[in-house]
Amino acid sequence: MGYYPIFLEVESMPVILVGGGHVALEKIGRLVDSGADVTVVAPDLIPEVREFIDEGRARWLARPFQAGDTAGMGLVMVATDDGEVNRSVADEARRNGILVNAADDVANCDFILPSLAKRGGLQIASSTGGGSPAMARWLRERLEEFLDDSVIDLADLLAETRVDIRAMDRECAAQCPRTKTPPPLLCEDCPNRIPVDRWQDAINGGVFDLVRQGRMDDARTLLKERLQRSELTPAPWWTEREAAEERVG
Repeated sequence: MGYYPIFLEVESMPVILVGGGHVALEKIGRLVDSGADVTVVAPDLIPEVREFIDEGRARWLARPFQAGDTAGMGLVMVATDDGEVNRSVADEARRNGILVNAADDVANCDFILPSLAKRGGLQIASSTGGGSPAMARWLRERLEEFLDDSVIDLADLLAETRVDIRAMDRECAAQCPRTKTPPPLLCEDCPNRIPVDRWQDAINGGVFDLVRQGRMDDARTLLKERLQRSELTPAPWWTEREAAEERVG
């Protein structure tokens, strides 16, 4: 198998979910929580799936799958135990160029769903390539144990700091004749560029220890010091833009 791991943006994406039983229940929650526009196609629904319909979080076509149902969809999910239905849905989806997943039916899948450990804004996906669902579940449980409060706090701190860094990047770009846009990409020689490894070194260089101790203000200060971005470093060529603007003026 050549599975390529991705996280797919499904906000407002039209998604068809064929089936209304317990397998459909495993799929629908994550779909609607991710903002997908879900249509369930099934003659009957178990009560737990029906709740999503009653709450207005998905719509229901109370009938079996029909030819043409995948038209206009961005994603197709099949949750039945009928191989013939799986194949007919998958064949139509593929003719329409739409990715399809059929639960426990690899032949009718273009992708498989990973086991997901999620807490706060963090998501860690793991997969055994379909080889061992038990192993995938075991690994997910271990990952959920890892995602404790300190890891969530660290993630929030890094996200907050990245927003601040991006604002500084825009400030740097506004003064630099070599910037690349959009978005503002700092030039290769910019003294304000932050190598990827510097983020990792900062996390491991005492920042996470402070987070674990609940010393968030100290962790925030140390992080920016480790990133060497407490303030912008003027580049010698910033004056080139100023000179150019003076000539234009």
